[in-house]
Amino acid sequence: MNTISLIGCVVGIISCVIGVSTFVSAQVTKAKQDGMQIAKLDQCVNGIEEIKKSMKDKNHEIDTVLDEHTKAITELQTQMKSVWKALNK
Repeated sequence: MNTISLIGCVVGIISCVIGVSTFVSAQVTKAKQDGMQIAKLDQCVNGIEEIKKSMKDKNHEIDTVLDEHTKAITELQTQMKSVWKALNK
């Protein structure tokens, strides 16, 4: 082999190694970014689940208060009917 062929071969091998290492580095970086995105999505999903649970609890509390108020209003209406009957005698 002459010197120019040897230099060309070495440059080719170095270029190939650089190309492969660049590809591997890009794939590792992409995998890290994908992992971070998945972690962020998981965090968002967990946050949404917590909000849904909180909303269920609040809705239950609101339903309980509404039921109590409905019962109180019904009782008051019954008492008012009794008062009107007593006044109209």
